[in-house]
Amino acid sequence: MSPLERDDLILEAALEWGADAMFDIRPGTLGLTLYAHCDLKEDASYLRKKIPLDWHGLYTIVTYNTDPNPPRKDPYADFVVTPKLK
Repeated sequence: MSPLERDDLILEAALEWGADAMFDIRPGTLGLTLYAHCDLKEDASYLRKKIPLDWHGLYTIVTYNTDPNPPRKDPYADFVVTPKLK
């Protein structure tokens, strides 16, 4: 599979099932696999009901974060504004 075909399938998956998951295609034990990783268990349960087990010849797996208290990092913590002195 070419990188362009891979990107097209990932985009198609995101358009078909929403942006609540991060999609990726990687080699798995059963061949190429579409991974859908969700942040919440509820989102993963919903996607498991919607995503077929075999999609475009890819095996599909839905995962989610199992840590009950995921670390919350401030997205702007590394962004530092230094004021200009006159």
